[in-house]
Amino acid sequence: MVSLESVDTTALWRAVPALVLVWLAIFFGRTLRAGRTPLIERIARVSTPELTQDLRRYTRRLTAVWCAYFVVAASLSAITTLPAVWTGALVWMSTGLLFVGEHRVRGHLFPGHGFPGLKQQLRDTWRVWHPGS
Repeated sequence: MVSLESVDTTALWRAVPALVLVWLAIFFGRTLRAGRTPLIERIARVSTPELTQDLRRYTRRLTAVWCAYFVVAASLSAITTLPAVWTGALVWMSTGLLFVGEHRVRGHLFPGHGFPGLKQQLRDTWRVWHPGS
């Protein structure tokens, strides 16, 4: 039996971000299987139900990019020697940077296509992640 005194709570708290990131990688990655709709395509269809083939291909690739990002972030957060609070802050900042950066790049890749703003994109993401709310 494991006693509470023998549990390294610091190591446990350091593992939490890596485990959450691995779960997110699996959550995104499983939607890339054959016959499944990629998660980002599902989010995009909330505001734009009909997507062109180019946008469908882009959403599949973007889902794969997010999946890879979560794997890399999990790996780095597991091996870093930074304090857990710094690791968490870096993960949140890099996640925000990827989210906002992709939103800006998308407009350049698909000029003339109207995309929802960041607020609407966040609402669409929430609706896909929390159906019925």
